[in-house]
Amino acid sequence: MSLAVKAARGAVWTILSAVGGRALGVIGTLIITRFLDPDIVGEVGSAMIIVLTVNWLTNIGFGQYVIVRGRTELSGGPVARPSPVGASPDGSPTRDARPLDPEIVWHASVASLGLAWSGLALVALFADPVASLVNSDRAGQYIPLLALTVGIRRLAAIPEKLLIRGMHFRAVSLAYGIGEATYAAVTVAFAANGFGGMSVVYGNIAQYVTVTVIILAAAGRGWLERTPLRLARFRDMFRFGWPLAMEAIAGNASRYWGGLAVRRLFDAQATGFYNLAYNLADIPAIYVGEQIGMVLLPSMAQLPPERRPRALERSTALLSLIVFPMAIGLGVVSDPLIALVMSDEWQGVAPLLTTLVMLSVFRPVAWVVSSYLLTQERNRPLMFLEFGKTVVLLGGMVALAPLGLAWTVVAVGVAFGLHAIASVWLVLRDGPSPAVLLGGFVRPLVACAAMAAAALGVRALLERTVELAPGLLLAIEIVVGGAVYVAAAFVVCRATVRELL
Repeated sequence: MSLAVKAARGAVWTILSAVGGRALGVIGTLIITRFLDPDIVGEVGSAMIIVLTVNWLTNIGFGQYVIVRGRTELSGGPVARPSPVGASPDGSPTRDARPLDPEIVWHASVASLGLAWSGLALVALFADPVASLVNSDRAGQYIPLLALTVGIRRLAAIPEKLLIRGMHFRAVSLAYGIGEATYAAVTVAFAANGFGGMSVVYGNIAQYVTVTVIILAAAGRGWLERTPLRLARFRDMFRFGWPLAMEAIAGNASRYWGGLAVRRLFDAQATGFYNLAYNLADIPAIYVGEQIGMVLLPSMAQLPPERRPRALERSTALLSLIVFPMAIGLGVVSDPLIALVMSDEWQGVAPLLTTLVMLSVFRPVAWVVSSYLLTQERNRPLMFLEFGKTVVLLGGMVALAPLGLAWTVVAVGVAFGLHAIASVWLVLRDGPSPAVLLGGFVRPLVACAAMAAAALGVRALLERTVELAPGLLLAIEIVVGGAVYVAAAFVVCRATVRELL
């Protein structure tokens, strides 16, 4: 099977499983809001972010090391870079037939689990003092169990990367999809029976254990093959991984620390609004864009270097065509959607969602560029880009906080937008055509403008002329906007649409 077919099938599996699972997760989240107040959800969210921060701090690019340098000539000799993937006479890439080096896998597993479990044990031990740093007096009670949960999930970190390295996306995508469904079912069941914030904790435990069990079963026991531990290997791993670790910390900080900043600047209720709005706005980016990004890294790694610029151009155009209308459409219907599906005490989510959807426009673009740079082992530029984004985001939130919560979240869109622009600029010197990249972004945005105008226009027309149930009005608005986008895309993005089909 060709690399292109494997990549396409992997993308389909990951997207369908993620979207299907996330659909159940979103339904569960909306049901949970009927049982839990925003301040409780905000406190649990703060606790989870604290635990996840420890998880990021202890991940020094071990998984990426396995993907990029998994097949080498080591076996006890000096650390060496892998030979590049070649091309067959017809121009298609050749697959590296060498098996994964067990030394690489074992060293990555030992380092990953040892650092993670040590850090998670410490944060569980000092839960209350850590929670007080973000002005929370209740998050500490949730941290120990959440730390145990993340520690269990870390067991599958390297096996998951082995599956991705081998382009076995089906097991990974099914694990995440089933995990989301499990989270929704367990959390709703406990919330309905009065367990309060602990219902979210129990839901996370069920989700992470489910994902871990499925991935470990799919990966088999090969990753447990022991080899003598060598200091040279650990040094090479850390040299390769520390820029990725800094980039991952900054990237996750820009994604999650906004909630901690809101908790510090405002209160628990505002944190609950922000976290829910962010999670909803992030759906197109995480459950479509990130899934494609997961497929792109191992796919690009197997391409000869001279073919990667063209792959980047195609990937960004296709991803923009898929993700942009989902993100912008969600922003267009955010007010009637939240009014329809959520209770009165959660209506503060709507204005935040309208602003935060911009992150789903910009994030997937940066992910594609990141995959491209990782295959070239240009790790330090990624680190600096992510740190810059985090500084702009957190600094902007602090600066805009006196204007209120709605203005504070504008800093999120600005930070992600500048990061995407800088990422694209960074790769223009490597061969991709600026005109092709720009066209891949602009043409779907033109189609999205037509979509937004049609959806808002039909809403205004129907509200003035007929009396319709809110749900029916919302459905008509979505259908009209979607139809206009498809028609406009066939006009302004014809070549990309045909390639996607």
